[in-house]
Amino acid sequence: MSAQRPARWTVLRLLDWTKEHLARAGVEAPRLAAEVLLAHALGCRRIDVYTRFEYEPSQAERARFRELIVRAARHEPIAYLVGEKEFYSLRFKITPDVLVPRPETELLVAEAVAYLGGLSRPARMWDACTGSGCVAIAVAAQVPDVHVLATDISEPAVAVAAENAAAHSVTDRVLCRVANLLALPEDLNDWTNLDTITANPPYVADGAEVAVEVLHEPALALRAGPDGLDCIRAIVRDAPSHLRPGGALIMEFGYDQADAVRQLIIDTGAFDEPKIVRDHQHIERCAVAMRKE
Repeated sequence: MSAQRPARWTVLRLLDWTKEHLARAGVEAPRLAAEVLLAHALGCRRIDVYTRFEYEPSQAERARFRELIVRAARHEPIAYLVGEKEFYSLRFKITPDVLVPRPETELLVAEAVAYLGGLSRPARMWDACTGSGCVAIAVAAQVPDVHVLATDISEPAVAVAAENAAAHSVTDRVLCRVANLLALPEDLNDWTNLDTITANPPYVADGAEVAVEVLHEPALALRAGPDGLDCIRAIVRDAPSHLRPGGALIMEFGYDQADAVRQLIIDTGAFDEPKIVRDHQHIERCAVAMRKE
């Protein structure tokens, strides 16, 4: 009687096994993670994996995939493992120097595009705490006549943002610079009377627990004092001096901070009643405040 032939490690079999393995490890969206990692190991697009289910990866390709699986099971963010992340239908270089872009942050882009698009004239926007530059660059890609200042306190993060701006051919309209929140660099004093300020600042309280994956992300971009509002307070305080009358402050905040952020904005006396926008999970996530005329 002939020996049974060993099962082939096809793309489909690898995906099925990896999905179960990552699920047992508690990795979020394990099937998606498996597809992204395998596509990276094979050097193809994720969509191309679906046309290669019967392909049997080489030993070298399986070795690359195996290493990625081990790290993913240890809860290293998938974006760091593959070096990129999709945001607002654009692909961005991502390194451990920047936060991984999240779907809820796309609210900032949508609100900024809606506001700037309605101006029907060239506009200026400041994206503070820019990280990878995803918000600044996505807005520039959508609004051809906007010029954006993208700043971050982290020099390595600003370098990543500049690379992403170059990759998306918007370096003529997106200026990437190092700055702490809304402290304008001295040589950019002409960046006043702005139309929009966007910000996804650190807003996690110093002692708050976070997901295991988040522990791999830069604490400088996450933590903001005992209640998580230190950076938000500073931005709300300083934004009126940079915005023109009628200009918009568009800012992300934590899942339980809507009431506090609303009150901070109202207490300035410089803004109209802010609009609070809910994310795809129906969580209050973004404030849109118009500077009083």
